Amino acid sequence: MIPDAWDIELREGAASVARHLIETGCVRYDPEHLCNHGSGLVSPVHLEGRRLLSYPAVRDEVLDFALRMIGQEIGDGELDAIAAAEGAGVPWAALIADRLELPLVFVRKEAPEGLQGYKHRIEGRVEPGWRVLLVEQIAADGHRKARFAQPLKEAGCDVRDLFVLFQYGIFDEIQEHLAPLGITMHALATWWDVLEVANRGHYLDGQAQGEIHAFLQDPRRWTAEHQKGRKSEKAA
Repeated sequence: MIPDAWDIELREGAASVARHLIETGCVRYDPEHLCNHGSGLVSPVHLEGRRLLSYPAVRDEVLDFALRMIGQEIGDGELDAIAAAEGAGVPWAALIADRLELPLVFVRKEAPEGLQGYKHRIEGRVEPGWRVLLVEQIAADGHRKARFAQPLKEAGCDVRDLFVLFQYGIFDEIQEHLAPLGITMHALATWWDVLEVANRGHYLDGQAQGEIHAFLQDPRRWTAEHQKGRKSEKAA
């Protein structure tokens, strides 16, 4: 099948984002200090997407691509608000809301201590029937997304879409977690994009490329082989 213009732009945009992530130091290969994920897996490569915010020209280019994706895959004028999931995605949600001139709300992982109910997990104004785009920085297996979507849905919001700067692209479980919620994932790039750009640009030596590829092909096996007796750092 011949790819359409948006398919071509998607591939080019993903490669561009991957290159920016590498060249700004967001991607860090460190087999001595493994990245520890909430799912219990560990990996030899870290992603620190917040570093992109320190490079205004790169930040604007990535944001332009994000807005193109939102317009193409969700639709211009379809959204009523942007919801920032508590964590590293907050600044990206704020930038997107500002560009689209939409209300911004903040969603907590949990209600503050001693309080219960969705109202205490949402900071800002939302209205029943509003179509809300949930924004995070990274998606791995999607197990946390239900926690952020739940209070918005309980408030009567229409949450059909999740936008992330980066999706791991290696966990089938992500569809299992998002499909029952009726949520579609939109991601600018994946680890496969990063690895392809790294290989093409010779950013990593052969050993690093081999280890990263081995992790991506079978993250659970890689974890089992490397986790014992190694230091790890929590994923951002």
